[in-house]
Amino acid sequence: MATPVLLVVHGRAGGVIPTELTTLAAELAQRRGAPVWLQALTAALPATLPTGSQAVAVECGADRTITLVPLMLLPGAHVRQDIPAVARHWRALAGVEGLRRVPFVGAWPAWQQALAAEVRQLRVDVAADQQPWLLHHPLEGPLAPRYLGHLARVTGACLQATPYSADQLAALQLSLSAPALPLALAANRLTDQLADQVGPALLQRPRFRQVLLEQLEALP
Repeated sequence: MATPVLLVVHGRAGGVIPTELTTLAAELAQRRGAPVWLQALTAALPATLPTGSQAVAVECGADRTITLVPLMLLPGAHVRQDIPAVARHWRALAGVEGLRRVPFVGAWPAWQQALAAEVRQLRVDVAADQQPWLLHHPLEGPLAPRYLGHLARVTGACLQATPYSADQLAALQLSLSAPALPLALAANRLTDQLADQVGPALLQRPRFRQVLLEQLEALP
């Protein structure tokens, strides 16, 4: 039997998980024939393993191991600090004998190539001479410029840090002139406020949903 998968997502206020993530988890569980759990960083960590109609005991897995996948697109503080803390907590839950972590989604070559294809299609769709923008949450630390530089080279886009405060988003809404793609996996404040200019979150686009499902289904 395939290993149960724990998808760690950012989540919205109060631990709310966008619908596109819950439907992805349900389809993935069906494809793998194994539990798929969602853990939002904005929600409390569980005291016990999940139970109920969409979960079964970890003992069903061959080695009672969980595979943790950070559904994060950037190597920010969530990946560097929060994910290790979540991993430690889940590893300590009763019934879990092992926990394997895979790299965050933004580091996957297949995901980066999907971004590059989406940027190329964006230029075709809008017949734009301008270099498209990839709008991303601001990053800090020495890894940030290396990662963003790599992503710019792979995708051919201009990376633009975009704070999510109401004032910053309002200013961007007025000044955005180039075609833009939101570097947001699921719906958030950026895609809510600038929907007419940047379109839906990436997981609401068939290309990215298919890549994510294929990669996750292929995990041990």
